[in-house]
Amino acid sequence: MTEPGDWASRPRRSQRSLSGELTSSPATRGHHRMASDNVSQVSSRSPADDHPVLTRPSVVSSEPQQWLPIMGATGLANSSATTPATNWSEDGDLSSQSLATSPNLTPGFTSESYQRPEAFGNTSVHSPCGPRSKPVPMQFENDSTYFCSPAGSSQSMFSPRGRFQHSRTDSRANLLNTPSATAWRSPRTPPPYSGVTPPPRKWWHWRPAWFMYMAFLFGVACAIGHHIFYKILNGTPAKDQLAMLRYGAVLSFAAKAGLVAAVVTAFKQRIWTTVRSKFLTVAALDSLFAATEDASALLNIEIYRSAKIAMLLAAFVWLTPIVIILTSNTLTVEPALRVDDTMCPGIRTLNFTQDEFEEWRDPTIIDGLNGLSTSLWNTTSLDTTSPDWFDYYTGPSNPLARVATHAAFMGKAVAKIGVNNDICGSGWNCTYTINFTAPAYKCTELASGVGSEIESLGDQMPPDGLSTKLLLPEGDYSYYAYTGGGDYSPQQVKQTFAGGIPAPGPPYPETLGAFRTEPIIWIGYSVRTDPDKPAPLNKSMLGWNNAFIPKVIGCEHYEADYTVVFNLTGGQQITNVTERTFLRRVIDTNWIQDEDANDGTNDNTTAYPKRNYVYPRDVHRYRRVAAFHTIGLQLRGFLNGTINSKQLNNPIEVTRVDQTNLLDQRHDYFAFSNLADLIQGLHEDMVLSLFSNQQFVSVVWAAKPDVKSGILLGDNSTLYPCVRSRLENRYNYHERDLWIVYSVAILLAAAGVASGTMAILENEGVLRSTRFSSIVAATRGPALEKLGWFGSHHRGDLPRDVKSLKVGYGIVHRESDFGILQEDTRYPERVVGDNGEVRYGFGLEGDVRQARQSRSEGSLFRQR
Repeated sequence: MTEPGDWASRPRRSQRSLSGELTSSPATRGHHRMASDNVSQVSSRSPADDHPVLTRPSVVSSEPQQWLPIMGATGLANSSATTPATNWSEDGDLSSQSLATSPNLTPGFTSESYQRPEAFGNTSVHSPCGPRSKPVPMQFENDSTYFCSPAGSSQSMFSPRGRFQHSRTDSRANLLNTPSATAWRSPRTPPPYSGVTPPPRKWWHWRPAWFMYMAFLFGVACAIGHHIFYKILNGTPAKDQLAMLRYGAVLSFAAKAGLVAAVVTAFKQRIWTTVRSKFLTVAALDSLFAATEDASALLNIEIYRSAKIAMLLAAFVWLTPIVIILTSNTLTVEPALRVDDTMCPGIRTLNFTQDEFEEWRDPTIIDGLNGLSTSLWNTTSLDTTSPDWFDYYTGPSNPLARVATHAAFMGKAVAKIGVNNDICGSGWNCTYTINFTAPAYKCTELASGVGSEIESLGDQMPPDGLSTKLLLPEGDYSYYAYTGGGDYSPQQVKQTFAGGIPAPGPPYPETLGAFRTEPIIWIGYSVRTDPDKPAPLNKSMLGWNNAFIPKVIGCEHYEADYTVVFNLTGGQQITNVTERTFLRRVIDTNWIQDEDANDGTNDNTTAYPKRNYVYPRDVHRYRRVAAFHTIGLQLRGFLNGTINSKQLNNPIEVTRVDQTNLLDQRHDYFAFSNLADLIQGLHEDMVLSLFSNQQFVSVVWAAKPDVKSGILLGDNSTLYPCVRSRLENRYNYHERDLWIVYSVAILLAAAGVASGTMAILENEGVLRSTRFSSIVAATRGPALEKLGWFGSHHRGDLPRDVKSLKVGYGIVHRESDFGILQEDTRYPERVVGDNGEVRYGFGLEGDVRQARQSRSEGSLFRQR
C-alpha cells in the first residue's frame, strides 16, 4: 500500500469522470473479499497504470484469527504487527487510507488512530471506483467498490442468439450485480468456515426442519378433532345445522392445510435435491418451482422424468381439496326415530269399582260435569229410608250405547279426540301399557262339519232347535245366532209407576231385579270351502253340497284381567290386548230351558244354582254385574239374528251383524272363518271405547286408580310410565367414510414427510426454501450473467433458446486468475478458493459442479 504522501500527490477525480470510467469498464470483474478465513490481502497501486492491484500474501497464516474493527478484516492473535485499515471521511467519500492498528493488538488504540483527510492536506486522490460510502452495521461482506474495471474497457454479455448487449451500471445495479457469494453480514458475524465456530444449540432449540413435522402433526390432530366433533354430534338433534357444518368444514380445512403445509415443505426440499443432482432446462425449472401454485406448470413433461418424487408431492397438493369435499359428506342430517322412556301425564285406565259406589241420585261432578254410569236404574220407592226400598237394573245408559255402537261401526276401539296431544305432547307419539279388570267373552268351537253334533258348553246345553242342519249346505242359513237365552227382562213387573216403582206395592217378589244368569252367545255359521272359487248360487247347482262347512261356537261372559298396550301415533290410537286372563263367569249359573220361574215377576228365567243369583240388595256386587251385563248386552244386540242364503247372491238379513266387521262383504256376507276371535275382539273394542268418554265414572287415572279422572288434563300427580317417540332430524356421522378419506390423506402425507426428511438429509441437514431471497442468493454470480435474459417483446418472457438451456445447482467454478480450487477437509465434496470461500449457485453445464451429498453427513439437529 502507498504512503499517505502519495495520496496527496495524486490529482483528485470528479465523481462524474469516475462514473464515466465505470460505464466503459470491461466485462471482467474481480471479486475481492477482505481478509477472509486465514487469507489476508492488502491493496496497493501500480506506478505504471495508477490503478489498484491485488497483492496475494506470501504466507497463509494458520494461527487463530482475531476480528478487527474494520468489517471483513482479520488478524493474527497476539500479534504486534499492524493491519491495513480504511479511514472514512465524514461525508462518506473515500479520500484517504492509512494503516490502523487493531485494538486487540495495540492496547493504546484509540479513535485518534484513524487519520482524517486533513492530515494529508488538500491532496486530490484519483479513485477509479468512485466514492465509497461509510460502512453500516449490516452490509455486504465484499464492498461493491472492489468490482471495478479499467477505463476504456467494454463489457460484453453472451447471448445464444449471437447478439451482444452492453449494460450500464449504477449504485443500485452494483448492489444487485454483486456475485452470489456476497452475503449480508454483521461485523460481529465470522465469515463461513472460519476458525471461530459458534457454540452448538441444544437439541430442544427450534430447528426450521421441525416445521414440516409440526405441520403434519397439526393436520393429524385436526383430523382427530374432526372425528371427535362429529362423534359428539352423532345421534343428537340437528340444531344449528349450518353452524355445525361450518365448524366441521373448518376442521377439515385445517387438517388439509396442515398436511399440505408439511408436504409443500417436503416438496421444496425435493426441488433442491433434484437441482443439486440433475441439470434441467430453464423451462423445466420454471415449472418445477411453480408446480404447487400454477396448474399450467404441470404440463411440462420434462419435470415428470427428472423429478418424479417432487411431482408426486405436487400432485398430492393439488388433490387434497378432495379431502374437504369427501369429509363434508360424512355428517348428514337424516330423520331418525327418537325414543324416550319417560313419564306421561293424562294416562287413564278402567276401574269398575267406581260403578259399585256411584249413586245416581248424587252423581259425581268433575269440572262441572256429571259422572256417567253404564247402566240405568229403576227404584221400588221414592223414600230411600223405606225398608222396602232398593234400586234395580233396567237397561244400558245412552252414553254406553253410543260408545258401543261407534266401536261396532268403526271396527276398532274409539279414541278421544286430541288424546295424542293430551298424553304424548305436541309432535310426539307414545306408547304405554295399562292393566285393568273388565268383562270379556270366551268363545269355543262346539261343532264343525255337515251332520256334526253340537257339544255342550260346560254344563250348559245348546238351545233347542240349534243344529248344523239349519246351516248351509243342508239348511238355508249362512248365519244363525241366538244370544238371548235366559236374558234379564227389562220389564220386571207388568205394571209399574214412574221410575219403575212396582204398582202392586210391597212386599215385592224375592227375585225382583235379580240377575239370574248371563246369556250364552250361540252362533251357527257356514264358511266356504274355497273362498277363491265361485260358489254355486243355490242347491240346484252342481257342487253345492261340497261348497260349505257348517260350524257352531258358544261364547260365555267372563270377568278378566287385561293387559293392553296403547299406541298413539300421528293422532291415531292403536290398541293391542297383549294378555287376557279369564277369572270367573260374570254370573256363575246355567240356564234351564223350558222351565218357568213363576216367582211373581215378569222374568220367567230359571237358572241353577239359584244361590248364585245376584240380588239388588247386594248393592256393590249388583252394580258391578250390571255394568258387565250391560256391556255384554251391547255386543249381543249386534250378533243376534239370521242371514238366509238360500239364494247365495241375494241373502236375506234379519240381524245387525252386518254393521260390524264380522262378515266378509266380498264373499256374499259369509262370516269369517275366525269368527270366534273376531267376536272377542269386538267386545274388547267396546270396552276400550269407554276411554273415548272420560265422564264415565269407571275411567280413572292410571297413576291413581282410585280417583275418577273426568275430562281434566293430567298434571305431575298423574304421571305414568310411557315411551315417547317421534321422527326428528338428527345428525348421522358416517365414521367409516371419514377415516377412509383421512387415512389415505395422512398416509400419503406421511410418505411425503419421509421423502422430505430424506431430502433434508441429502441437503446436509439444512431446510431450504424457495423464497425470493433464496432464489436471488442462488442465482447471483457470473455463472448466469452471460445469458441474455430479456425477451424481444419486453413482457418478461424469456427467449426459447434460453428456456431450452440446461441449468443446475452446485459449486460455481471461479473465473479468477488467482483463484485456487482446493478440497475442504471438513466436507470433501466442497471446493473452496484460496480465500476459503465456497460458491454455490445455478449455472450451465460445465460452469457448476454437482455432487450428491451423503445422507450420513446431514443431521436434522446440526446447526447451519
